Amino acid sequence: MDELLFMMAKEYCGNNIGAISFFCEALGTDLDKAVDGFGRMSQNGITGEKLYILWNDCCDRDTKRTIYIMLHDNIESIHKHINHENGRGIPYTVNEPEPYKKEEKGEWWIITFGYGHEHEGKCVKIKGTYEEARAKMVDKYGIRFAFQYPEEKWEKDWNDPNRPYWMEDIIDTIS
Repeated sequence: MDELLFMMAKEYCGNNIGAISFFCEALGTDLDKAVDGFGRMSQNGITGEKLYILWNDCCDRDTKRTIYIMLHDNIESIHKHINHENGRGIPYTVNEPEPYKKEEKGEWWIITFGYGHEHEGKCVKIKGTYEEARAKMVDKYGIRFAFQYPEEKWEKDWNDPNRPYWMEDIIDTIS
């Protein structure tokens, strides 16, 4: 694993110490999302110094926000923010990209029902923080539920033809 991370850091960050710092912090913040975001940036020529400018100048070292932008903002917009003529990036405004602020208030979660529950094999989609989503689930359905997934992971797994048998229908949405 260490060798893989070293190879990824070398590919994504080159010799830029700032980019390496961001890389390490991002992996510690959300490993799966960070790896996906770095891959997307690398595929679009945003590595090394440009990666550091995105994190440092454009996002004011807000690692969670930078990961969100790497995954969700369009590449043209990211390039515009990074490639400022004075060698510094243009900061994202408070509301850029638009959905970011909405996600800060919570995200969508998929919670599955456990074995033996009347809704076994079904799931519920709930908006909130991790803890809020769990509390809403308990309030409405009791404590017999199985697993809780971020919606992005659920959608990724849902499209996998080898998905587990219990990935069935969403029976309720709670915001």
